Amino acid sequence: MNSLKKLAGQTALYGVSSILGRILNYALVPLHTDVFKDTAQFGALTELYTYVAFLNIIYTFGMETAYFRFVSRSKDLEDGHKVYNAAFTFVFSISLLLSALIAFRADGIASLLGYPDSGNIIVWLSAILFTDAIVAIPYARLRIENKAALFASTRVSAIVLTVLLNLFFLLLLPRIHTMNPVLDAMYVPDLGIGYVFLANLIGNAIIPVILWRYLLEVKIDINWRVFKPMLVYAFPILIMGLGGMVNENVEKLLLNDLLPENFYPDKTPQEALGVYGACFKLSIFMMLAIQAFRYAGEPFFFSKSEDKEAPKLFATVMHYFNILSIIILVGVSLNLELVGTIFLRSQQYRDALWIVPFLLVAKLLYGIYMNLTVWFKLSDKTQYGTVFSLIGAAITIGGNILLIPVLGYFGSALASIACYLVMTGLCYYYGQKYYPIPYNFKPTFLYMAVAIALIYLTFKLQIPGFAVRTAVNIGITLLFVGAVFFIEKKQKAYHKV
Repeated sequence: MNSLKKLAGQTALYGVSSILGRILNYALVPLHTDVFKDTAQFGALTELYTYVAFLNIIYTFGMETAYFRFVSRSKDLEDGHKVYNAAFTFVFSISLLLSALIAFRADGIASLLGYPDSGNIIVWLSAILFTDAIVAIPYARLRIENKAALFASTRVSAIVLTVLLNLFFLLLLPRIHTMNPVLDAMYVPDLGIGYVFLANLIGNAIIPVILWRYLLEVKIDINWRVFKPMLVYAFPILIMGLGGMVNENVEKLLLNDLLPENFYPDKTPQEALGVYGACFKLSIFMMLAIQAFRYAGEPFFFSKSEDKEAPKLFATVMHYFNILSIIILVGVSLNLELVGTIFLRSQQYRDALWIVPFLLVAKLLYGIYMNLTVWFKLSDKTQYGTVFSLIGAAITIGGNILLIPVLGYFGSALASIACYLVMTGLCYYYGQKYYPIPYNFKPTFLYMAVAIALIYLTFKLQIPGFAVRTAVNIGITLLFVGAVFFIEKKQKAYHKV
């Protein structure tokens, strides 16, 4: 129980930083949906950041998880430093090479993506990718050393600066320019979404400064005896990460090309992508729980790998994670109108709000899958994760190709649910063969059934008046949370008896 409390404490700390950081970051969504009235601009922003997400996986090459695995096996501090040096050196080298290539071919890449005369943005993106990558292993070290406070404060500091710079570039600078046109050199109206990437780059740049000690401790060197098994372990993680990123983001790259013209009468495909991208961000509430848990859970699972009671402990962790995820599903879905009004400032961005519950279900299944992956990470059978990810990617791509032309972005949501459902089933089946964990999914199925029924009935109810609807929905949410708390407390008391 002490181990579970420690994990909960670490998850809470990572969660607070993630929630605070995401809230600050998400504060940009109302700003962007207000400043960029043309939804096509938000579509371009969504598309470019999707490419960044894919490249981030390649830049880190699965070395974070490899670092956790091999540093936990280190015999002494010196061995731990060798693992740290090898992981960092590899990530630094591949990041420097890739960013240099992207920056060198920036104009051609911009034209290829359909954004001519935006080579400067591609250069900034290459720098963002580099600064993200070189702090990945130091961040992993903070997690393995349980320095959650430093981890959290560093991330939040960078996000706060990024948000402030967005406010400066998109709100304050145009007003200063209007009042004093002499400042033409400071403000470039045509740069548009470029200011978002510039703010991101400057915000990223402070992280290496804060973590300077962890960077200066690195000895740029690859000890092949240390590095070779790490690379063998990491490569399937890389493929798994790319597959996961396909499952998470590929529809943002396909919607623009696969969506028929006039499918949505009042939107071009690029504008539809902007609307979908804005509503997709509302699923961030589920991803907060998954991300916070992953930050705390990965080092925790590796530290408990030799414990005989580990399987039972992992099953308990899964149970409470599922409860939290279902509460988030209910809370966001029942209060979508309120959430949409707060975060999506322009009405045209709220056209796809109804898609959010489906996206949340997909993310919930993804969270369960991430919990299940513990078996192949601890048993060094990461090749299974690669296979599961490739199967999921095939379902996602095939589902989007088949469904987008007939169902629009609803087809993307269904493809995502199908993908994670299959991956979860496969991971559970093989996990029970090679690393049995006594999961009890019966409560999850029950809570999930009640949650879906509540969401469906609430959507069907036609309650007049925004204030009355909001009050009723909040009330139902609180009743659901209270009922779950009561049932869990009763079950806990029963098992103690």
